[in-house]
Order: sequence, then C-alpha cells, then structure tokens
Amino acid sequence: MAAAAVASTTTGLMGMWNGTKDGKEDGYIDWASGSTNVHDPLEVKIKVEDIRTLNPQPDYEHNGYGIVKHKSSLSPEQFLAGNDAEGKKYIEDVYFKEVAELVKQITGSDIVVPYVFRIRQNSMKAGEFAANKLSHAALPVAHVDRDAVTGEDGVREILGDTAEELIRAGKRYAQVNVWRTIDQPIQKWPLCFINHAAVPGWSYDTHLARVYPSNDPRIAIRGEKKHDSVVKYHPAYKYYYVSKLDLDEALVFSSFDSDVTKVCPHGAFWDDASPNDAPTRRSIEVRCWVFFD
Repeated sequence: MAAAAVASTTTGLMGMWNGTKDGKEDGYIDWASGSTNVHDPLEVKIKVEDIRTLNPQPDYEHNGYGIVKHKSSLSPEQFLAGNDAEGKKYIEDVYFKEVAELVKQITGSDIVVPYVFRIRQNSMKAGEFAANKLSHAALPVAHVDRDAVTGEDGVREILGDTAEELIRAGKRYAQVNVWRTIDQPIQKWPLCFINHAAVPGWSYDTHLARVYPSNDPRIAIRGEKKHDSVVKYHPAYKYYYVSKLDLDEALVFSSFDSDVTKVCPHGAFWDDASPNDAPTRRSIEVRCWVFFD
C-alpha cells in the first residue's frame, strides 16, 4: 500500500498585536495584578506551508530558520525533570553541550553560548489565550525574542566584555534557538515561522510592538528584559511549519539577529488539522548567543 501523501499546507489561527486600550503606542502588563492596556491578540487566519514538502527547503543559512536531524541523549523523563534543580543542572551540563555542537555545525560559528532553556506544555484549545497569558504556555502570539535594544542588552549580560569587543568590531550576532518536542510528535500548537522577506523595509522599530512588563516572574528564568516584542500583522507575511515534528528532529532559528533580514518572527499557532484527541504539546527550547565572523 502506498504511503499517504503529506498535505503541503494547513490552515489555522495565530495571535498578533492588536493595539492598546488607551491608544498608546506601547503596551504594558503588570504580572502581579494582571493589569494591562493591551487588547487581546488579533486573531489572524493563516495558511501555513509545510516545510517537509518544500523543495528546496528553507534552511538557517539562507532563511534564518530550518529543520535538522538531531537526536539527543536525554530521555523525555530527563527533559521533563528540567523544572527541578537537579534536572535543570543536568540539562545545562549535558543537553547544552549537544545544542552548542549542533549550532556550531549549522551556523559555522565558533562562539556559541547556550544560556537558558524553556520547557512548555500546552493543552489549550483555540481561543483560550489572552493578553495576560503571553508566556504561561506555548506562546500563541507571534513575536521575536529580542529586538535591537533587548538583543544588545541580553548578549552583554551573558558575555560581558567579550560581547562589547565583538559588537564594537561590527560582528554580526544572533540569539539562535533550538526547539524540539520532548515525548511525541507535535500535533497541537506547532511552531510557526513568519517569513517577512516580501515586506518592504521590515524592521524591529516599524513592524513590532513593545510591551513593557512589571513584576515579571520570567526574570528568574531568562534575566532582565526591558520589553517584549510582538509582531504586527502584514498581508505579505508567509507562514511555515513542520508537520508532526519528531523526537529525532529539531528546529533551529534566529529569534533575534543583528542582521534584521535573518531574524525569524515565530510563535505557536492553532492548527485546524489538529486531531481532537491530540496529546498535550511538550517542548523544550534552548537559546544561544552566537557571533559570526
């Protein structure tokens, strides 16, 4: 019997910037009280191409995102233990080394510093997210992890004087993420990449909105960050994902890049093709600072 054909596209829903209640350009969220001036996300209906069916496939070098074969030595149980102190240390000691080697191979860079990881579990249904839940689960709001301001702040925080010297020398640098499933193929809330190459003059300043947090519990995980960067909708965006990302695969992409043409806005999206009984999405993402020659 012939293998079933893989659909080349799917449809779904993705959250994007929807303005503020008070008409101000920037948003704010007080994580302690839940107070915010940010409207619930704009629900954008999207058509998403499956990277598996493209020839040639997008890759990190040319597009800033792509899928690679990569099998980790860690078991699902070891990944899921990462929320405990002992499990966290094991991921940082063992998995960070695996990620660093992978990113060096993909980027060709000798300076690769994994510095933080996030484990997310998402069983929500479409429509169950709101502005004050931007980071409680897989992010159903399109974003970049850092922009020109928070990117420079972040790399200096981790690499100190080394970052200062390399930035002064004009070196390109990026935050490169390695994203994978933990225990089974992704069938709910897959990660979506937004290609902005067809948008004239796309930049951090013009096509992202800033949301300033206070009493932010995420500081303990990722360090200080002045603001979050949420994607503004543009009709020229093109959307890509990988169907049923498996345990021996990983997504590698620039969540910030000093070369703005290479940064990859992204976020989880609701896939209309998700089975009603699709399992909870469990994923781990490691973020690395990378400098290029």
